[in-house]
Amino acid sequence: MESPYLKLLTEQITLVIAARDAFSLSRSRAEAILQKIQGEGHQPTVAEKETLEALTSRFARLSDILFQRLFRTLDQVELIDEGTNIDRLNRMEKRGVIVSAELWKEVRQLRNSIAHEYLIQASDSVVLESIQYGQELLDTVERFTRYAQSKGYLS
Repeated sequence: MESPYLKLLTEQITLVIAARDAFSLSRSRAEAILQKIQGEGHQPTVAEKETLEALTSRFARLSDILFQRLFRTLDQVELIDEGTNIDRLNRMEKRGVIVSAELWKEVRQLRNSIAHEYLIQASDSVVLESIQYGQELLDTVERFTRYAQSKGYLS
């Protein structure tokens, strides 16, 4: 009989892949807008501002799915007591799922600033950081999936 945590992990992988794809699309669109703004001194339109806001929102969502759901569920699958958030990050680093617990602290700080600033219009620095740290989120999805497959958690 399959563990309920393995079933949950499979469902969450599907969810994170959808979130990854949405974030990746927003990231590409935002990079194009930023090139216009930086290169031509272009003032973003309302639609472009909404695209930039979507990027930061999708960054926060993808970060949350990884940190709050997938990382936690993996610990449950492997029968590890949860501990603190930094304990969870350290375990993910040890498994090779994330590059660095320190880097992920920065990812979480950015996520928190996005969630708590209630920005109507994302600031340039938040957008730039979402693009920059976004590559770590995209890479983490791939590393997580490879790890789960190597352990036989996913088919």
